[in-house]
Amino acid sequence: MGNCSTIQNRQLNDFSALKSEAMQRLLASSQSIKIAKGGLVFEELEPLTKLYCIKKGVCKFSKVDANGHEHILRFLGDGEVMGKRSVISNNGAKVNAVALTEIELCCLDKAEIQRNLQENTQFCQDFLDALVEDSNINEHTRIKFVAPKSFKTRLANLLWYLAEKFGTDNSGKLNLKIKRDDMAAVLGTSPEYIINLLKQFKELELIETNKRDIRITQKLKKHMQLAKN
Repeated sequence: MGNCSTIQNRQLNDFSALKSEAMQRLLASSQSIKIAKGGLVFEELEPLTKLYCIKKGVCKFSKVDANGHEHILRFLGDGEVMGKRSVISNNGAKVNAVALTEIELCCLDKAEIQRNLQENTQFCQDFLDALVEDSNINEHTRIKFVAPKSFKTRLANLLWYLAEKFGTDNSGKLNLKIKRDDMAAVLGTSPEYIINLLKQFKELELIETNKRDIRITQKLKKHMQLAKN
């Protein structure tokens, strides 16, 4: 564990609004850490003293309901930020943040971020823009995965979303290996039902599977492209 040598972050324009002196203060107070797959970054209601910038890897935001069922609200990857709301409030985290792959984080001191927000209007604007982007992403995700559509449509949307956000290899195999439990937690159903739907997708030649690997076929690509038009 040490300081971050640089801070590259898409959501905050790579902190380009900060002057050299402010950037050096931020780097001096930063921590570069790695968290293993399945590790907890922070939990719901935890008071946060850091802003977490994802350098590499994938994380999920989730909540657990009164019955103990997990609901995944969002996936985050390279260049995205976690903990923005807590920077501008004294409230604890609204979600659990868990690593879906090994992740590398640049952790920035909350007090130093707040100082820059007060002193630098452009950085403050970048931060507000990132909060608006989060709100838009949350609404887009709700429409795709929670809105009243058939589970087949919602599952197809989820697979296509994962392909577009985290990429595929040359054969169409999703880069992100996602558990059936996590798919169920996104779509609000049971893992058993997801497994059954995936079998149907395979029979329809929309996907190919090998254990947890899922390959999107040209047939599903054409279907999703037509749905966009």
